[in-house]
Amino acid sequence: MSQQQRQVPLVFQDLPEGLAIATGNNAAWLCHCSRTLPLLGKANQIKGASDNTKVTCEECNASYFVVPDGGDYKRAVAVKEI
Repeated sequence: MSQQQRQVPLVFQDLPEGLAIATGNNAAWLCHCSRTLPLLGKANQIKGASDNTKVTCEECNASYFVVPDGGDYKRAVAVKEI
C-alpha cells in the first residue's frame, strides 16, 4: 500500500494561509520567500518548536514548526511559521 499524502494548512504570520503536503509525521512546503526548493520537517513534541525541531529557511531565515496531531510525534496536521 502506498503512503497517503494529505494537504495540511500552512499558517504564515503575516500572509494568507497556504498549503503543505504531509505523509505520516513528515511535511513539505514552500517558504513565503519563493525559495525554489521545498522545506522538509517532521512533527515532534506538542509543546512547540525548539532549536532542534524547528525548520529554518536558508534563504530568508523564516522558521517553521510542524504541528503534531494531539500528542508527541503524531501525524502532521499543520505547518506554522514561528
